[in-house]
Amino acid sequence: MPSKKDKTSKKAGKKASAVVKPVAEDAVSDGISGATEFSLDQTKKALKALLKHMEKAAEEEKAKAAADEDDSSKPGKKRKLNLLSDDPSDPSESDKKAMYLVVSTKKFLSDRLVMKPKRITVPHPIYNADNTSICLLTKDPQRLYKDLFLPSDLPGDSDAVISESLARIIGVSKLRSKFKTFEARRQLRDSYDLFLADDRIVTMLPAVLGKTFIGAKKMPIPIRFLGSAGQKKEETQKVVKQQLSKKKRAEISPEEEIAQEKENVSVKRVKAEFERTLKSAIVVLPAGAITTVKIGYSNLTAEQLAENVDAIVEGLVKSVIKGGWDGIRSLHVKSKDSVSLPIFLTKSLE
Repeated sequence: MPSKKDKTSKKAGKKASAVVKPVAEDAVSDGISGATEFSLDQTKKALKALLKHMEKAAEEEKAKAAADEDDSSKPGKKRKLNLLSDDPSDPSESDKKAMYLVVSTKKFLSDRLVMKPKRITVPHPIYNADNTSICLLTKDPQRLYKDLFLPSDLPGDSDAVISESLARIIGVSKLRSKFKTFEARRQLRDSYDLFLADDRIVTMLPAVLGKTFIGAKKMPIPIRFLGSAGQKKEETQKVVKQQLSKKKRAEISPEEEIAQEKENVSVKRVKAEFERTLKSAIVVLPAGAITTVKIGYSNLTAEQLAENVDAIVEGLVKSVIKGGWDGIRSLHVKSKDSVSLPIFLTKSLE
């Protein structure tokens, strides 16, 4: 008869085995599960296994969808909608899946939640200018920036001044008045792929956008509206304004302030910031030791995704992770629905 101690050890063994995450069979056969050194080849191997696994899962999903379609054609049968699909009326998932790098560090990446996401340039753009929609948040008045950055209403003038990806511009006042409710903020968040904001207003945005944006890691990416010359002009104008009496300050018309802002803003600079963002991976720094970074989509090859991972890791080691390489605990790659495959595991936890 087994002793009480034996029963306890068996229960502990079952619990331990329950928390171990499964690894794809392809990954195990290629030796990925034992990764300890970071290398481009190791990353390619993991991503090839992951893409192969995703391709197989997509084929099974299509076969299931086809079977459901046939079944729905029978009298009295209704086809089930796939609510997780990009198009709920289409039972098959989108072929394009996001791929991620999961970074675990020995120390917290930040002592507090950083509201300014970082950009790391990658060799293979994650966002396509043709199908990425961007919402730009600006100072008031909103109309000034629409005139500067969006195409005019004149016939034949349809070229975007800044980027084809710029879909909408919202000023701070309109952001506060029109998007007060949780539902309105959620609709705004889900309407655009990326949010950018004038770096002069980013400190006030967490209070305006709230946890709807923070929880989804969609806080606006700060970009600079002013070139070096415009920055100096604005600083000089602020000093001059502070030296004026209240009466003189009140006499400055809105038209004068708009003219000054228009003179200071560099359209060329903003355009360059847009282009850089579309070619970058966005890193959100949590008040914790784990962060997830989008490295691209499944329409990229394993080699292209691996090169993006290499660039992201290099950027994190140089400017984000405390202690550089010695500060990394582990690196994994995954898709939204797959298991995580390790591409680097530290030999020392100290």
